[in-house]
Amino acid sequence: MSKTPGQRRNIHQNPGTTHAPEDPKEMVASGVGESNRNFPSHHCTVNHDVDLVKLLISANTVPRRFARWWRRICLIDHHSPIARLLFRSDTAIKREMSRQLTYYPGTIHPLSYFRFIWNCLMIVTFASVFQLIPYDITFLYRIEDYYPFTAFHAVLLGADCICLLDVVINLYTGTYTRRSQRVELNLNIVRKRYLRFWFWIDLISSAPDPLLTRLIPSRTLENSLVYCLHRLHFHPGCLWDLWSLLSVIKIFRFRTFLRYIHSLCEWFGLRRKVIKFIAILATVLTVFHWSTCLTFLVLRLAQGTDPERIDERSWTMKIPFWNQTSLVRYMESSYRTLYTVAHITHDFNESMTYDDMLMSLIYTIGGYILKIYLLAELLIFIRILFSSASKYHEYRYELSNYMRHEQLPAALQKQILSFYDFRHPRIYSRWSLIRSVLGEQLYGAMRMQILGPLLRACPLFRAVFTEQQLTALALGMHFQLFMKNDIIARWDGTSDERAWNMVFIVTGTVALYTSGWKKVLHLEDGEHFGEFQLLFDANTVKFPNLVAVENSQLYILSRDWLDRFLQPYPALRRNLIDLATEHLRQMEQMQRGSVLEVLANIETVRMQPSSSSAKPYHSE
Repeated sequence: MSKTPGQRRNIHQNPGTTHAPEDPKEMVASGVGESNRNFPSHHCTVNHDVDLVKLLISANTVPRRFARWWRRICLIDHHSPIARLLFRSDTAIKREMSRQLTYYPGTIHPLSYFRFIWNCLMIVTFASVFQLIPYDITFLYRIEDYYPFTAFHAVLLGADCICLLDVVINLYTGTYTRRSQRVELNLNIVRKRYLRFWFWIDLISSAPDPLLTRLIPSRTLENSLVYCLHRLHFHPGCLWDLWSLLSVIKIFRFRTFLRYIHSLCEWFGLRRKVIKFIAILATVLTVFHWSTCLTFLVLRLAQGTDPERIDERSWTMKIPFWNQTSLVRYMESSYRTLYTVAHITHDFNESMTYDDMLMSLIYTIGGYILKIYLLAELLIFIRILFSSASKYHEYRYELSNYMRHEQLPAALQKQILSFYDFRHPRIYSRWSLIRSVLGEQLYGAMRMQILGPLLRACPLFRAVFTEQQLTALALGMHFQLFMKNDIIARWDGTSDERAWNMVFIVTGTVALYTSGWKKVLHLEDGEHFGEFQLLFDANTVKFPNLVAVENSQLYILSRDWLDRFLQPYPALRRNLIDLATEHLRQMEQMQRGSVLEVLANIETVRMQPSSSSAKPYHSE
């Protein structure tokens, strides 16, 4: 689900909170400077983590508390790495929570904590059924393999029950498309897509066939479907294990199994190369297991299971095979599959049946293809070692060594590394190189894709500047990253007005404070501030202090650069100032209550309006 630009939030002055001292001497005496060296003149007391579940769902009884707990674990999990990558900020995640609570209260979010726990359970279940189902169909064909009810079939029955429960949960769970990065919570659309194809595969392959087998007379178990195919003699008794054979279509869910593994690895922060290695390992082991079962299944179809009727040239007649347990037969089949696929050794003097020759030929060709694939993956793995991720770790290591060499304080080292990790999330890129490769025209188009919506959201710029001029503004802006509690702009009454910068918030939250450090409002994703301060002096508009409430990504437009840009266009500058003056005059005519009412109408999730009588700042 793509994020919409955030709306402005007023901050309620909680009487129980402690405000930051206004006097620098008072700040030093209170010890704030020692506890927060990065922001010595401000101690943030903003409660940004609003519990929307408690706010919107009342729970005064035990059943309602349980219902609220269930709703909480079904909401989007803000600790999920996929959710953080998709929504990028706490504000966007809270909007997603608000959207789900308001419009889709009965839907389980695909990025919720409950869905993560359930996916972990399904990883174990899928890994079990992918191993148990072919083994059950191929190697368990005798009556004593089914009577009495064995622990093997008890595990298989439990896996089938979990898969049936997964079918029900899928009907109440939204979907997340990784390619388009879209979250769909409308159950009507989700169920319509699910019922088209995957529902029937999940339902048929999850039938509890071990339980159905208990309802069949023991004498009928001698005539399995595989046995009837071998004898080419069919009758209704041959269909008793049809459900067991149909359960092999569960293999179509192997891609879902790999996706669950990928999500679990991302949750634990594993690197991409490790995730790919785990996926390849799971694929190779599953293919090898199914190939082993297929080896014995072909033998049953071609030769049968009666040792007296099997061709003497078959490999099963050269070893004590038929009088062994199913596990020993599986080990013999797996060894034959291994040395055929891996081409360990071949005894060409060995006499084989035609079906043995065909299987050996297929497995040998498949083994060569597998070797080529693994070799290609190894070369890709070596190439990845020199990718941007390796540069990220290399430069991070150099930065750590430099800070240790300079004997910087441990707190400062940790802060610098946190800034580096947030600025380069597991990758390292140079915008100067990208700009030189793309050229100004393509680079300007790319910048407009990022900054165009932010610039057009400003009424002054949208009304005065053309599209080409907005592109020039986008090229003149520069990116900056601010960590939590960093000062973005400070105004003490004596600062240079030409040093003021207009800020555009990509992700994060920025708080506005008066010169006396009184809280005014919050700016969030997609918002901006400072267009009037770029055009007027301190006698016309107030210059506030800007502070990052959380890790925030901003684009900066400096007043000095805008003056140089407007210097060749005096008429454009005059129109811009006239329009800004008109906006200021209209805003000054509005009463304070009207301003707060307008802010309340455009807010999605907000705290109560401030009771402070501080004068509001002009912001679009």
